[in-house]
Amino acid sequence: MSSPQAGIFTEGNTHFYYLEYQLQPDATTDDVRRAIASALAFQGESTAETVIAFGKDAWDRVNPAWHPEGLRPFSSLAGVDGCSVPSTQRDLLFWIQSRRRDVNMQVALAIHSFMRMVGTLKLDLAGFQYLDSRDLIGFIDGTANPKEDKAREAALIPEGQAGAGGSFVLSQQWVHNLPAFNSLSQSEQERVVGRTKPDSIELEGDAMPPTSHVSRTDYKENGKALKIVRRSAPYGTVAEHGLYFLAFSCDLYRFQVLLERMFGVSGDGDSDHLIRYSQPVTSSYWFAPSREVLMQVCS
Repeated sequence: MSSPQAGIFTEGNTHFYYLEYQLQPDATTDDVRRAIASALAFQGESTAETVIAFGKDAWDRVNPAWHPEGLRPFSSLAGVDGCSVPSTQRDLLFWIQSRRRDVNMQVALAIHSFMRMVGTLKLDLAGFQYLDSRDLIGFIDGTANPKEDKAREAALIPEGQAGAGGSFVLSQQWVHNLPAFNSLSQSEQERVVGRTKPDSIELEGDAMPPTSHVSRTDYKENGKALKIVRRSAPYGTVAEHGLYFLAFSCDLYRFQVLLERMFGVSGDGDSDHLIRYSQPVTSSYWFAPSREVLMQVCS
């Protein structure tokens, strides 16, 4: 049985770092593999955990023999009311996490020293736990995440399929308009999100609008919940801030359904009103291979 990269399910870390690279056209496949292998070796000497994921083009480059069924680059999505989801598909994602910002920085600098020879850095972003795991809008994030075996079922490609033990990944950098959101009363904010603000209790009955974030993203198809595992974190400064959305799934279909429902193009006439107060500026699909496959490809 294949083993997922451990960081996908690690809990309790409070600092995060995200590096996204575009591979240089003239970098050889062997050089790319050596750079990733060096990053893996350094990771083994650190107290931080790093998840490595590949865009389709990069995966086909280092492992042309096969790829998980359905893996593709992210396609832009035009939503309602002028809202849209851009495609900024990159080649390699490094997600670093630990309990210390300095340790994350040490690992990020080491990874970049290897990767700068074969790739161009396109995203360089530090994230953090905010208060008791809240988004900067003040609501607890990831409340509905599945737990333990259910989380593995939702996040991992099943045994018997190409890429088993690995995971499909969606990353998006969202920029918040906090002044606009904070101008709402607490009850209005709760109707936008679909949960109470102090204790994250889901609204019920008529109190839950069909346009709430919960209504649009907590979805069942043919009686089965299309769950994903969210591992997002806030980022930013006073001038610009938001959420680096990071999620893992057993297939890309679940991400597509989620985004179509949020941006009002799923056919039911509703959209997620949270997108009035936050917009994505990056979007990429990735494949995070199992530990065994990652070591094999980069050996």
